Amino acid sequence: MTPKIKTNWHLYTPDLEISFPKMKSWVEENNSLMNRLRLLETKIDLIVLDEQICKHHDAQTSAEPVLGNLRKILLKSDHNLVFAESFFSQDVIKEFAKFGRLEEEPLGKYLFSDSNIKKHETYIADYELDGQTFLGRKCIYSYNDQKFSVIEVFLFNE
Repeated sequence: MTPKIKTNWHLYTPDLEISFPKMKSWVEENNSLMNRLRLLETKIDLIVLDEQICKHHDAQTSAEPVLGNLRKILLKSDHNLVFAESFFSQDVIKEFAKFGRLEEEPLGKYLFSDSNIKKHETYIADYELDGQTFLGRKCIYSYNDQKFSVIEVFLFNE
């Protein structure tokens, strides 16, 4: 159930032409994704697909693979809504231990309530799942200057 990336990540700017123009407001969203989805869907389930400590490489957060918590989730109602993947290095986990094991807690619960978390840049890429193409965004955040990434693949094309 993991979407596959089709294109390279591109730094997002508001004037950038994107594959799915109707998704622009979703890419630019700076609040809880769960809260926005709840305006559209009556019930949303957060399903943890995988969460484990492993080595992972994210070019926007580190030059080399680093050890940390890689978490993959699915948000769904009566249909799939969003596939999300977050990675917190051991350095980030030292700063905020909860990022070492979120389990079924929504990440937005922390992203938008802790003043130590700062959002930096946003990237976009196209993903494929079951023969369909969807838009993904990657946001780079930091906790006390320790960077981490959050990828969300929107499994709809508004």
